[in-house]
Amino acid sequence: MSTFTWPSLPKTEADFEGLMHAIDEALAAKGVKPFQRPFHTAPKLWEAFKWEGAAFPDKRLADLSGYDGDVLMAKAYRWYEQTYGDKLKSDFAYGFAPARLGNALWRVRASVTYGTVRLFVDKNLQNRGKTFAGGRNPGPATYNLLCAVEGLPQGLVDRLPEAALHEHAEFHLLMHESLQWRHSLPDTELLGMAHHDYDECTSAVLGGRYGQARWAAEQAIEKTLKGLLTIGKTDFAKGGKNGHNLEHAAQLLKDRHGVVLSSAVLALAECSPAVRYGEVVSTEAQALAANHAVLGVLDELRRSSSAAALIATYKVPSK
Repeated sequence: MSTFTWPSLPKTEADFEGLMHAIDEALAAKGVKPFQRPFHTAPKLWEAFKWEGAAFPDKRLADLSGYDGDVLMAKAYRWYEQTYGDKLKSDFAYGFAPARLGNALWRVRASVTYGTVRLFVDKNLQNRGKTFAGGRNPGPATYNLLCAVEGLPQGLVDRLPEAALHEHAEFHLLMHESLQWRHSLPDTELLGMAHHDYDECTSAVLGGRYGQARWAAEQAIEKTLKGLLTIGKTDFAKGGKNGHNLEHAAQLLKDRHGVVLSSAVLALAECSPAVRYGEVVSTEAQALAANHAVLGVLDELRRSSSAAALIATYKVPSK
């Protein structure tokens, strides 16, 4: 994936407008949605200028003159507010995953959080928790995990047994921590493609396209593993019998970089390309298991000190 470049930090309003249009165009080309782009601007500034500053500066800094430090970032946020308006209003999330509650699948949101947030489960969906903490709201923020399930009716929640609530809480933590970790990965082509593959898998599961969901899950894991191998400058099969073999890619990670992954988890997502064409029948249960296998692999990588050491060797490509 190409690194964003720009001649120099802006000195005039015209320079700034040119820079922001270029950043916005680059992010749009990568498929980053308008509401996500303000949060992707700081990395682009670092790529171009080795810029360092606050990711969320005081908005009032945008009124100051010049384009240095946090002033530049504050002006970038204001530029997006002025340019996209209501399109910036979104439920910020690291991603979404399908989960079973009762006898149906639901889309669950992994919301972006800041600072300390205490999670809890309350069958009363009116109790969302305390969104903001500090000042007149002492103590940490809190959040009812059931409120992250989109469109969940109170009637179903009232009928869920305690065991189902405990199981969902465990799933939510796995999902949130895995997708949050995914968000922190280096901005490489393969890892970016893996991100989109998992999102497609989630949409396909919820849309009843089970064969496509299984293939997208396989691809999400394959490209994640190969993305890490690329960071480690390790060659891997691009075709032939091992081209889509998850166990083979995982073995390379283990042999060359000490990263160990569960064969049982990988097996849940392993499938033939024939699933895409319905030549192999796929069920909802298989699709959901494959989707959750992606989260399982991400979680294992998140917990792996060897994976962390490998990722730490990544360097942004030179201009």
